[in-house]
Amino acid sequence: MATVKFRVLHKSESAQIYLRFSIDRENVFQIKTGKTINPKLWSSKTAKPIQTVAENKILLTELNALENHILKHYNADYSKGIVFTKDWLQEKINDFFNRIDVQQDDSVFLIYLQNFTDFKRSTNSYTESTLRKYNNLKDRFTSYQKKKKKTFLLQDISAKVIIDFKNYLVTDCDLMETTAVRFIKNLKTALFDAEANGKQIHYQIRGSSTGTTNTEYKVFLSFDEIEKIKEVQTVNTDWNIARDWLIAGCYLGQRASDLLRMTNKMIYTKTDSEGNSYRFLEMKQQKTGEKVVIPLHDEVEKILTKYKGNFPPPFADNAGSNSTLFNKHIKKVCELAGLHEVIKGKVYNEEKKKNEIVETEKCYLVSSHVCRRSFATNFYGNKMFTTPQLMSITGHKTESMFLNYIGKTSDDWAMQTAKTFKELKNQKIS
Repeated sequence: MATVKFRVLHKSESAQIYLRFSIDRENVFQIKTGKTINPKLWSSKTAKPIQTVAENKILLTELNALENHILKHYNADYSKGIVFTKDWLQEKINDFFNRIDVQQDDSVFLIYLQNFTDFKRSTNSYTESTLRKYNNLKDRFTSYQKKKKKTFLLQDISAKVIIDFKNYLVTDCDLMETTAVRFIKNLKTALFDAEANGKQIHYQIRGSSTGTTNTEYKVFLSFDEIEKIKEVQTVNTDWNIARDWLIAGCYLGQRASDLLRMTNKMIYTKTDSEGNSYRFLEMKQQKTGEKVVIPLHDEVEKILTKYKGNFPPPFADNAGSNSTLFNKHIKKVCELAGLHEVIKGKVYNEEKKKNEIVETEKCYLVSSHVCRRSFATNFYGNKMFTTPQLMSITGHKTESMFLNYIGKTSDDWAMQTAKTFKELKNQKIS
């Protein structure tokens, strides 16, 4: 017959109470309960706390309940043929006290986040850059936990915790507001994935506001500025090549990682039902894995003709170096084009090793990403193009993401609607 007995083995003021579970002579397991007591208040005769203080009465009730819990599960599992081990006993004690293994239990946020990231990597459903974001989130949240001296479960992360974590990122980690918001968005994505997999999350999460990465500091080149860039002529070969890539990029709408690897092998011709031929470029975006088909604009065709049917040559064989050099050269190209308007934008501070918002000349704020944003912003204002048409080229999955990307606010949308209302009214009058 299985028996449970409690023991105190040490003489320290807060001695650990052990549970000794005996099934037969060969199956005896002893484990810490996690409960402590002053040995002077423990009766070796009864193997229970001495009932001279109120705390011990509560402790005795708990130990009696634990004993019943173990024996009840033993009887239930014995009939199922379960093999009883020390791990089985530890699991039942943890169940009784609602304890979790912070190293393995995926109810712990950081454990779930790691499993979430590992699963995405195994299915190749995420790119390395996105997986890197979740690893960065893990590092930041680990530091946050250390500061709070707490291990957060999934359901512990409330709206209040999210706000506190965001403030920690901005204040303690010295991150920009927009960067902190991106961390929060990734955190919520992991929480919603947990909920979809049957985990309990805090009820406030679904209604909590993340904040926005939409700011007024989104740099793009207008059509007039692109015309000025086209006029730049230098004796520096790299600057001339950068100018041509920049012009083509503003009509192709892709990230530098995709733009700078374009070749004429990606181009094909298609004829419509009326016999008109059109040229397209088809490629898979490196970051998202999405296929995009881009109609070739006349400005792109001019660049291709200039290089005898191909795109301009790369600056380096390595993709990272190629992008870095492009970034560097287009700043000089824009300076030569006279883009000296003083605006606010993001600049990397080498001394502080972080981005900062500063006021400076536009030419110094231009980066390789200006190509995609210029395409999206310039053509969004043209009524001949629908937003889904543009999204199919930039690769944005939702209209809200697209509009946030080009920096459109609710005021902008309202003004555009108001202008449309006015045009409809004028058409009615005429």
